[in-house]
Amino acid sequence: MQIERVHEGIRYTLSNEGIQTGDEVFPIANGRCLDGGGWILHDFDFQDFVSGFPNEPHIIETLKHSDYKPYEVRTDHGYGPIEIYYKIVRVERKVKVRESIFGGSYEWQEFDKKELRHEEENI
Repeated sequence: MQIERVHEGIRYTLSNEGIQTGDEVFPIANGRCLDGGGWILHDFDFQDFVSGFPNEPHIIETLKHSDYKPYEVRTDHGYGPIEIYYKIVRVERKVKVRESIFGGSYEWQEFDKKELRHEEENI
C-alpha cells in the first residue's frame, strides 16, 4: 500500500511493499494483531517521537525475528508486525513553474532524498 504525507512543505510517498532487510522504515501504522496471525489497520501516526518520521528512520535488521506477530520484524529501534513499517519511496517539493499577477503556478517535482538530508545538515 502506498500513502502520501505532506510535512514541512515536502510531499512524501511511503510504501510498505517490498520491504527488505537494511531498509530505512518508519513505524507509522497502528493496528491490531489477530490470533490467526493477521493484522487490522486502525490509523496512521506520524508523530516524530513515536515513528521518527521523517528524520530518524528505523533500520530493518530481521524480517522474520519471531512467529509471534508483535515481534515479527526486528529493527534497530525495536520490534513489530511488518504491516506497521513504511519506507519513503518518493520525495517532492513545490516548484514555481509560471509567474503571474495572482502569484504563479506551482507543481510538485521529485528530488533525491539525499538532497533533503544535505539541506537539513546545513540549517
